[in-house]
Amino acid sequence: MEVLYLLTLIIVVSAELVQDLAHVEAFIKEKRYVLKKKFRPLYHISSPVGWLNSPSGFTYFRHRFHVFYQYHPYNGAWGSIQWGQAISENLVDWVHYPPALLPKDHYDKHGCLAGSATIHNNYLTLFYTGHVLAYNKTIHTQNIAISSDGLIFQKYIYNPVVRQAPPGVNEFRNPKIWRFRAHWYMLVGTSSENHEGQLALYTSPDMFHWKFNSTVAQSYGDIGHTWENPDFFELENQHVLILSVQGIQGDSYRFKNLYQTGYVVGNFNYQTLSFENLEVSLDTFAELDFGHDFYAAQTMNALDGRRLLIAWLGMWDSEFVEARDGWASLLTIVRELRLTSHGRLLMTPVREMEELRTEILENAWYSPGETFHAGAKAFELVVNASCSFYDAALIFEWSGERQYSIYYVSDRGRVSVDRGGADGVRHADWAPAGQLKWRIFIDASSIEVFCGDGEVVFSSRIYPKKGIRIRVGGEMQLHVTQYKLRRSVNYDEKLRQYLKNNFANKIKLY
Repeated sequence: MEVLYLLTLIIVVSAELVQDLAHVEAFIKEKRYVLKKKFRPLYHISSPVGWLNSPSGFTYFRHRFHVFYQYHPYNGAWGSIQWGQAISENLVDWVHYPPALLPKDHYDKHGCLAGSATIHNNYLTLFYTGHVLAYNKTIHTQNIAISSDGLIFQKYIYNPVVRQAPPGVNEFRNPKIWRFRAHWYMLVGTSSENHEGQLALYTSPDMFHWKFNSTVAQSYGDIGHTWENPDFFELENQHVLILSVQGIQGDSYRFKNLYQTGYVVGNFNYQTLSFENLEVSLDTFAELDFGHDFYAAQTMNALDGRRLLIAWLGMWDSEFVEARDGWASLLTIVRELRLTSHGRLLMTPVREMEELRTEILENAWYSPGETFHAGAKAFELVVNASCSFYDAALIFEWSGERQYSIYYVSDRGRVSVDRGGADGVRHADWAPAGQLKWRIFIDASSIEVFCGDGEVVFSSRIYPKKGIRIRVGGEMQLHVTQYKLRRSVNYDEKLRQYLKNNFANKIKLY
């Protein structure tokens, strides 16, 4: 009944909403793309049709979790970006909804770029970057859209709320908004004229009128040329700053990706509006995920106090094999963050992931050299060893060859993954205390590996051509439990039918 209540608001069609009916019609017709394609995941949010990249807002509103993402529905490539939306009641069962923001106004006509979401006075408010190309220049502004129901969003009549970047700034995008006591704060990712990443801080008494304060953090030459998608929050009485960075040079086996997402831990002083003793450098910037495909993380604080994270399970300049089928990319599963006393972020799957288990496919000890078959295209492996004194490995094979491997080398205190090719290996330092533990999620064309209690995570895209065979390697016996996982991302049939019944004539009229 609540879904129908929300949808009845659509019937009150304003002059502006009439312009958006075409995207509702497209939404009604999209279901066939979700179910058919070979590499389509079952429990990850993927693009209904066309392109998907960075999460653009992650929040809880009216008893539901909302995830927004960068969305270009017309082909499997980046283009004039909208804000797609998926909604869930439990963090694992997601329903696609029509896009929340469309690029059509003079300040965002070439794209509504990523930002953040917040709740204020019972309204769901989106902050985003308007993208305009004019006179061989890129113009970025910061803007607001507001919704009372989480479905229909009205852009603020006085947009943009930040009309131009501070002096000496080139890139200027992805506002992160939060409130502390009586004031609002905004961090915007930028790059300087010297091509060094930095963060601009704005403050507001009312969320609509913003004042530039200062550049609160900047690279000293070794942390990239552009900072974007900032995320900022308090955890265990410390402040955590997450950044997505372009242009970091690889250091040994660190920072192997072309683009990096990492974090620093420190303290933010609300009196001086500055970070205290915060240095963003190669020495302090820690990778959040060590896999091939992880970028643009967004977090939110759940009602039960958990800090939750979701990110893009993709990477710029990568090959998306599924693009030939008219869609590209997906988001990670939702994860919970914890901060150790040493300032290290731990990242584990949310406990709700266990609700996707439908049956146990394997539950046995395997010796090195033994194999078993994956019983589904979407499954979870829970792997344990009796100790961590010896080497261990899992090798995933398809088409008769090794395709993806996980190795633990005990004497080096290192865990590695290898998906083949010239740039397939990723390493991380890891010395598990006590037993070796891996938790692995595979979903048609992705793999996420959680080591121990979340000290190390690898997220990558893979493209199995046939059924997967898994071989145990190393020197230890491994106990493997394999769970088949059910589909959990789809269209809501009642929603689609309601839209079809109530919009069919309106679409033809306009």
